[in-house]
Amino acid sequence: MAETEIPNLRGLKAVVVVMGVIIVVGLLVVVVTIANRLGGMGKTGPGFGTVDVAVPAGCEVVETVSDGTRLILRFGSGERCRRIVIVDLATGRTLGTVNLTP
Repeated sequence: MAETEIPNLRGLKAVVVVMGVIIVVGLLVVVVTIANRLGGMGKTGPGFGTVDVAVPAGCEVVETVSDGTRLILRFGSGERCRRIVIVDLATGRTLGTVNLTP
């Protein structure tokens, strides 16, 4: 009877070793993923550096709104200052200007 149990134990040992390897690999994946995410905290993606947005003389920014991908700047204080400028946050490029006319 003891001879018939040995092959069963060998198979069981093989299954336990394989499952142990799978658990270790899974834990490594989790640890690496957490480390990568913690290392990237505070980063919103590739930055575009410094961008100059032309503000007409005598005008001021009266409102800013961000939708995650674009920054919308509304200028005011004067007849020729009524405009909205839309800036792409990924590139810093001005996407367009909307002139507000009375």
